[in-house]
Amino acid sequence: MSVTGYLSTKFCEVSRKSEPGNPHGWNSRENYFQVHTHRMQVLYDEGFVLDDGLSVSRLRFDSLVFKGRVRCLHGLFIDVEKFLAIREIGGRIEVRTTTYSYHAGIEGSQDRPIFRYDNFHPYSREGHSDPHHKHVFDPKTWSEVSPPEWIGEEQWPYLSDAIEELRLWWKTIGRYLDLAVDATTDDRIT
Repeated sequence: MSVTGYLSTKFCEVSRKSEPGNPHGWNSRENYFQVHTHRMQVLYDEGFVLDDGLSVSRLRFDSLVFKGRVRCLHGLFIDVEKFLAIREIGGRIEVRTTTYSYHAGIEGSQDRPIFRYDNFHPYSREGHSDPHHKHVFDPKTWSEVSPPEWIGEEQWPYLSDAIEELRLWWKTIGRYLDLAVDATTDDRIT
């Protein structure tokens, strides 16, 4: 399964019902969480996701926060922080993500960052036309590679896409690194 494969094509159609052409547009609250639950279940069933520590809480009458850590095989994780706007149209409650951060890393006494997608802050100095970007970290030093890569509003990933990218990173890079057994799980070498 590739980063742009099954998960990001088959199920995205379901989440585009309320706003065609805008995959991150307004969506019914029920459908939004049904799609999320289904995507996470597929990742559980495949054995890559071990624990979904995400929770949803209401910030105000017009916003939710979706936050927590998704733990994966090999001590990998993604910290998620998504803020969702809420509106009611004709008795139907709809949500859409306004700001997000998917921070992938390796757990240990000191977590090691791998990548982070977010739109929390703009990079106009680097010529980014909107705030959607990706931070990448060098696996030899765990320091950030500058500047952040602009991904744009059209390309920002779903959480499941970021999880698939993390799985691909492990298969192509992470498994070949000399990682000391410093993780909170003991399945590092598989």
